[in-house]
Amino acid sequence: MRAVAEEERSDLGLDKHDPFDPYALAEAHGIPVYSLTQLLEFDLGPEAYSHFHSTSSKSWSAALMPLGAARIIVENDAHSPVRRRSNIAHELGHHLLEHSFENVVLGEDHKRQFDPTMEKQALFVSGQLLIPDGAARKAAYASWDNARVAEAFDVSEQFAQMRMAGPRVVADRASRKFGFGRSR
Repeated sequence: MRAVAEEERSDLGLDKHDPFDPYALAEAHGIPVYSLTQLLEFDLGPEAYSHFHSTSSKSWSAALMPLGAARIIVENDAHSPVRRRSNIAHELGHHLLEHSFENVVLGEDHKRQFDPTMEKQALFVSGQLLIPDGAARKAAYASWDNARVAEAFDVSEQFAQMRMAGPRVVADRASRKFGFGRSR
């Protein structure tokens, strides 16, 4: 999965320290991205729009959907731009890993139920696309805080914290083991 993300970043001309644009990758794969607001032009009902865009905007982020042999992504544009970027990267993770659509079902409460393994895999790939391991390690050894990582990679501080947890442990252990301080 790491190699898939590295290859996709490389194909976009990015190295591990460059911010990743998930919309550019979607375009490179021929996957149009539509916001809920754009879907109003295609007869999305006002009740559905209001529910997902306002009333219950935290209940749904984005979805990769089949459209015949093609794929599209629909995103919730009520979310912040950094959240939308991670949502799109996550959906692209499903695409890049060729996850099937058969494992998505509706539960009794009419909420979508997902395969937890596929969700973890898509999350892993999105993390590698947005903040590759090498960049996270370099930032950890440089003692970057979540705000600095978030700004450098155009992600939320929460996403930065998630990606930096492991690399910070490694950097702290190396600092203690080899007796050198990390740069501030």
